[in-house]
Amino acid sequence: MRFPNTLFARTSLTIASALLLFLLFTGFVVFNYILSPVGKQGAADLAALMVLSAKTWGELPPTAREDFQQELQTNHNLRLQPDQPAAKLSPLTLRPPYMLFLEEALGSRLGHPVRIQQADNDSNLYWVTLFITDNPLYLGIQRHHIGAEPPRAVLIILFGASLFILLTTLLIVRRITSPLEALSQGVKRLGSGAHQQPLPENGPTELANLAQKFNQLSNEIQQLLDNRTTLLGGISHDLRTPLSRLRIAVELLQGQEDPALLHSMRRDLEEMDALITRTLELARMMQREEIPTESIDLGAFLNDLGASYTQEGKAIELQLDAPCMFTVNRLILRRILNNLLDNAFHYAGGQRVMLRLQCCQSKVTICVLDRGEGIPQDQIDKVFQPFYRLDPSRNRSTGGSGLGLAIAQQLAQLLGWIITLENRPDGGLSACIEIPGQGHDPHRNY
Repeated sequence: MRFPNTLFARTSLTIASALLLFLLFTGFVVFNYILSPVGKQGAADLAALMVLSAKTWGELPPTAREDFQQELQTNHNLRLQPDQPAAKLSPLTLRPPYMLFLEEALGSRLGHPVRIQQADNDSNLYWVTLFITDNPLYLGIQRHHIGAEPPRAVLIILFGASLFILLTTLLIVRRITSPLEALSQGVKRLGSGAHQQPLPENGPTELANLAQKFNQLSNEIQQLLDNRTTLLGGISHDLRTPLSRLRIAVELLQGQEDPALLHSMRRDLEEMDALITRTLELARMMQREEIPTESIDLGAFLNDLGASYTQEGKAIELQLDAPCMFTVNRLILRRILNNLLDNAFHYAGGQRVMLRLQCCQSKVTICVLDRGEGIPQDQIDKVFQPFYRLDPSRNRSTGGSGLGLAIAQQLAQLLGWIITLENRPDGGLSACIEIPGQGHDPHRNY
C-alpha cells in the first residue's frame, strides 16, 4: 500500500519517526548507563546476602539454624532450606536482565556457574542451589523481593511515550496543515473562477499573515474582474450611442450632402477614437514596468501647464512654491494633472480653478481645487473605478467617459504616489497628488 503523498501524512511521519528514534536512543542510554549499573549493583548486593546467609547457616549449630531460617524469611524474604523443594524445578523460560546479573554475581562469588530455576507450582518463586557446605543448600527468592522491573518499565515508557508522541504529532501537524489546506482549496476555487469566501485570519502569526495576504490578493483579483466587467460594459454602452447616431446620419445622407450631419459624424468618430484611446491607455497602465524619471523644476512645469489652459480660455490660478526640484516622470505627471484639471473644469461651472504646489524636503503636494458641487461622501472612493459616473444615466453631456480619474489613480499607484479627493468646507472639491520624499533631489537646497 502506498503511503499518502500529503503534507499532513509526510509531516506527521517525519516528526513521529524523529521523536521515536530519539526516544529509542534515550531508552538505550538510560538502560545502559542508569538501569543496568543500578541492576548490577542490586544483584551483587543480593548475591552477597545469599552467599553470606548460606555460609552463616553452615557455621551455626543445628539448634540455631531453624531460628536463622525464620529470621531470613521474616526480615529478608529469603527462604533457606537444606532439603530439595517439593515442587519440581525447571530452568527459567524468560531470563530477565536482573536474573542474568544475579547469576553472574553468584558465579563470581562462588567460582562456578550458577543457574536460577523456577518452581512449577509457583511462578513467583525462584530457587538457587548453593554448594557451600558438604551438602547443597536451596535458597528461594520471591518475585516481589526483586521489586524493580527495568524491562517492563522501559516497555511501559516506550508505549506511553509513543502514544503521546503520535497524538501530539497529529495534533500539531493538523493545526499547521489545516490553514494550508484551506489556502489550497481557496486557490483552487480562485483558479476556477468560483466566488471566494475570505479565509479565517487566525492561528500562528505566519499563517494568519499568509491568510490575510491571500484574502487581499483575492479581493484585488475580484476587483480587477469587476473592473474588467465594468470596462467592457462601459465600452459597449459608450460606443453604442455614437454608432446609433452615425447609423441615423448615414440614412439621412442618402442622396444629399448635409454639412451639419457630416460635422456630427466627425464628432462621433472623434468620441469613439478618444474612448478607445483612453481604454487602451488604462489597460497599458495595468502593466507594471520600470518607469524612467528625471529631475525637473515643478514650479516651471506647472507654469507651462497652466499657460496651456489659459490659452484655451479657461480660468486657472497658480499658487506655486518655486523653485522646486523633484525627480518625477514628466509625461505621467502631466497626464495625471490633465485628467484632474479636465475633471475640475467640467464641474467648476465656469468658475476659476486653482492649481497649488507645496514643496518641502519630505514630499511634494500638488492640488487642483474647484468650486463645483463636490462629490457625495459615500461615492468618493467609487469615482476611481473605471466608467463610474456620478450621473447614472451615463449621458456624455453631464459627464465624461468615466476613465479620467481611473487612469490618474492607476498611474499614481504605479509610481507610489497618492491621490486623495476631499470636499472643501466652503464648497467644491480638492484633488491632491502627494509625491513622497524618494523623489526629492538631494542636491538642491530650498
